[in-house]
Amino acid sequence: MFFSALFIICTLFYSGYSFTDTVRELDVSQYIGHWFQVYGAPFDFTFQGYGKCITADYGVLDTGNVSVFNSQLSLKNELQPIGGYAYYEHKLEPGKLMVHLEGTPKDAPYWIVKLGEVVGGQYQYSVITTPTELALWVLARDVDVFSQKYDAEVREFLDAHNWTYISIQQTRCLEDLTTNVQSQCQIVSYLRRSGFPESTLGTMVCISKYESSYNCDATNKNTDGSTDYGLFQINSYYWCSGDPKSKYNECSVSCSSLFNCQTNSNCAYKVWRQQGYNAWYGYKNHKTECDNYKVAC
Repeated sequence: MFFSALFIICTLFYSGYSFTDTVRELDVSQYIGHWFQVYGAPFDFTFQGYGKCITADYGVLDTGNVSVFNSQLSLKNELQPIGGYAYYEHKLEPGKLMVHLEGTPKDAPYWIVKLGEVVGGQYQYSVITTPTELALWVLARDVDVFSQKYDAEVREFLDAHNWTYISIQQTRCLEDLTTNVQSQCQIVSYLRRSGFPESTLGTMVCISKYESSYNCDATNKNTDGSTDYGLFQINSYYWCSGDPKSKYNECSVSCSSLFNCQTNSNCAYKVWRQQGYNAWYGYKNHKTECDNYKVAC
């Protein structure tokens, strides 16, 4: 995946020293949420590909780490997502985080060097680089607002630091980029809150991979007319109400509520308690992989 290559290369170029000061204060609660990438360094594109519609979504995990979910569209308009988490090595340096992305062998630096003003409880833009400054990401909450209010000051900052940068296309983007796909670490947080034992987390994440591709909005119509909903593809006949084929409602929830990731995980816990992993074809068809599936969050 494009972000996997990106962070591997950036790690290889990590030399342990920095030319740039990072921000001295960072309120994580004002940093999380949805971002659009508006600028990037040419260096990034040599290995991540010339993608467009690049977005980043951040949240807070139960561990205190920050969930990471990145997406872009390839030149062929194919959605390319990757998830992971960010964490501090040294909490006394709030602008210096490390990022772990799924499928990558090494974690990579994520250094925040400039933040925009706070509006509505959210930073309006962020400038991120690595210790060598070879990579660059400029993120904005709203592309149009950024262009009108913040673009000039950000470009002045980048030019003052002699960065070369390229605009990221954020037009003609597919609706698929806004689907409710979760990172593995976000799913782990849902599972823990639902009561799943630690020993089951890897297997359940694997199940969600094959049942819904980690998508809380996923649905599937079965040949008997029933519908499977959400992250763990909860079946409407047995587990929820409000669907034409609903009958038992074992989870005491409406089928539409199963698009909520946590509600779906809570119902999956009841399914697992009653039937074990074999309730899911995703497990039965990939048993060896799911029995040995590991997640690091």
